Amino acid sequence: MKTKMHILLGFVAAVGAVLLSHPVQAEPPSMRFEAQSANTPSAGPKPVIEMPAVQEAAPIDVSASETPEPIPEPVLPGPVRTIVIDPGHGGTNEGAVGVAKIHEKHLTLQVALMLADRLRKAMPDAQIVLTRERDVAMSLVERIEVANRMHADLFLSLHFNSSNNPEAIGFESFWVGDFWEADMNKAGIEITDDIRTQREHAGTLGMRMADKFNRSMRHRFTVLDRGVKPGDYTVLTRAEVPAVVLELAFLSHAQEGIETVTAANRAKLVDALTDAVLHYTYDKE
Repeated sequence: MKTKMHILLGFVAAVGAVLLSHPVQAEPPSMRFEAQSANTPSAGPKPVIEMPAVQEAAPIDVSASETPEPIPEPVLPGPVRTIVIDPGHGGTNEGAVGVAKIHEKHLTLQVALMLADRLRKAMPDAQIVLTRERDVAMSLVERIEVANRMHADLFLSLHFNSSNNPEAIGFESFWVGDFWEADMNKAGIEITDDIRTQREHAGTLGMRMADKFNRSMRHRFTVLDRGVKPGDYTVLTRAEVPAVVLELAFLSHAQEGIETVTAANRAKLVDALTDAVLHYTYDKE
């Protein structure tokens, strides 16, 4: 005759067998992706996306080579002897007018003059040229032609941003990407191998400068880094030299637009710009 203990042990064994034959399936994890649009920095999260089931990893081939892919050598600038600084806008072209009611054309000129002074001290052997040193109007082609005629080693076009979105904030930089090619095709200019090599090299160096700018700004400002992007701007597509368009801040933002016009904040911008140029010039990576 079975005791109660024997009956209980038999019941536990039966339940265990059922559980082992029907394992509990773990619910697949989900992942929430946050998106920050260039035009809407306050964009909310996208819908929850279910992650696919994890696939079993393939066995490791121990006979395979462990030599990593070669890292391409960075494209480095030659000696930087001439830098052209372009204060955006000017004259009747006032640019953005932000919450502080100060025209962009005045701010770009102030920052450009301060930057030129700093670079002349930091790089005494370099020639620092401004496309304008007072409040005068200049066309976009005139601006970049200053750099092209001088065979400048670097062209910096300084701007401040504005947006209908009051939450838009931060800094961003632009290099030419492939836009120069479309511009030359539109003008009916034959793109020879020499032209392609020269423009692509200048574009790569422009991207290097844009990256140095964003890194330097992140070091000093806690606002949004809006990225390094190709830009279809005349001062870039017509540039025969390394060129960038730098958007330093949003004048339309309630807080950033006020802080930007202060002397302390403009000094920080000049610090960031100076360091970016020095890193572009002397860094070996």
